[in-house]
Amino acid sequence: MGLILDLAVVALAVAVIGSLALLAWTLAVNVVRAVDDGRVEVAAARRRVAESEARLHDAGARASAALAWLNERTSDR
Repeated sequence: MGLILDLAVVALAVAVIGSLALLAWTLAVNVVRAVDDGRVEVAAARRRVAESEARLHDAGARASAALAWLNERTSDR
């Protein structure tokens, strides 16, 4: 009877260890996916910031040109 109980305890221990290993592997896979998704989001955010910066520079250049034109027009009078 003692041998059967010992084998049952060993079987349960193997099942618990296997479950924990599967959980650790699943968490590791999810972390890798989350990191990859985060990198993609950061790259997209950087592109949006660069595009916005370029639009701001263009708008600033147009505003400077318009102000220079207005200054030229009003200084002649």
